[in-house]
Amino acid sequence: MKRSGAVKFPHSVQLFKFCQKVMMHQKGVKVRDQEVGSILNFNPSDCSHWKRGEKNVRSVFALAKLAEALSVETSLIHDITSGSADLDEAFFEYQEARSYRALKGQSQSAAPDKIQEIRERVLSFVNQIQLEADFQTPPLYLPEVMRSFAFITTQPVEMLDKLSRILRVKAGQYCIQYKKGELKAQTRMSMVKDLARIVFEGERDRFPEFGAATPGLSIYEQQVFVANLLLPRSLLLQEMTKMDSRKNVIAELATIFWVPKSLVSFQLQELVTEARTPNRSLESTSSLESVQTA
Repeated sequence: MKRSGAVKFPHSVQLFKFCQKVMMHQKGVKVRDQEVGSILNFNPSDCSHWKRGEKNVRSVFALAKLAEALSVETSLIHDITSGSADLDEAFFEYQEARSYRALKGQSQSAAPDKIQEIRERVLSFVNQIQLEADFQTPPLYLPEVMRSFAFITTQPVEMLDKLSRILRVKAGQYCIQYKKGELKAQTRMSMVKDLARIVFEGERDRFPEFGAATPGLSIYEQQVFVANLLLPRSLLLQEMTKMDSRKNVIAELATIFWVPKSLVSFQLQELVTEARTPNRSLESTSSLESVQTA
């Protein structure tokens, strides 16, 4: 007999789908339902109940075990079970965290002078945008940013598998379409990543101040743009001085700046790296050390 009515535990359904999607992404092959259930030693019946939302998977031990098996942050699993992130948003965070590890390797293998040159060039560009948007208090609102890019528009649309995408309207004209509904931090970041692709790849010639792209560091350049546009260093350090280090600092900052926690982690790692250089200020270094020891 076919069941009807609302799913009893919808967040557990999202969790199951997330686990299966991550496993397929990591293995590159289709993953059977029972392979997901086996992480928690579920029998086929329990696994089926979990998949249909008839079994609530939310114990601390179960969520920690899932996070370990999938090599993701436990906080991301908790976000799914609490409903603060849906499947697409959680998978976006997962992909971003993986890309940050790759970007870190690229930046560490590049010449320090080249990395510093990229940072300074991008920061100068970002500062100009924020000045035009009169950005003084977080969070940054994207409509104000988009005024600086008259050749790019935005449009909410129905999308099933993406948070945003680029539509080339005609030569030199673009539209960033984004998932209709409540605008979440992940969607905002996805839109800014699309903006970075247009600016640094598709229309780089419009901005001679960038110079030629550095082979192998194009994605890093774009990520520095995204991080510093949404999480300006000066405001980030200001907010950190006000915070109680006993709290989850990354989660608090993510809420204040309306960005994913993965982006906060990336920006803090960038600042920590720079704080280790001789020219960094004592105030900045002390603020970052408080986060590292929290």
